[in-house]
Amino acid sequence: MTDDAPAGGAAARSHRAALLREWPALVVGAGVAVGLAAELVGPGFRTGALVIAASVVLAAWLRALLPSDAAGVLAVRRRAVDVITLAVLGLGLTALALLVPPGG
Repeated sequence: MTDDAPAGGAAARSHRAALLREWPALVVGAGVAVGLAAELVGPGFRTGALVIAASVVLAAWLRALLPSDAAGVLAVRRRAVDVITLAVLGLGLTALALLVPPGG
């Protein structure tokens, strides 16, 4: 056994801990990935766009409710700026998804 083994285990544990600290961004990213997958396999663009929009609105809610240190990479600027930006983007994507005619 080498001296590197304990350090490697500690590095893996710290990597997992870092990922767990970023759970809000992982949840939002997973929602966006599901929306993109729905875009690829679905019959139209509306379902995927609504899933992506819901993920961005969820990001706004998470940023509004979580403390800045728990929000992880969702915390970019002041809380109000982040929440307003994400909410406008999410609601704009929702409007776009609902207003674009199906088919075409």
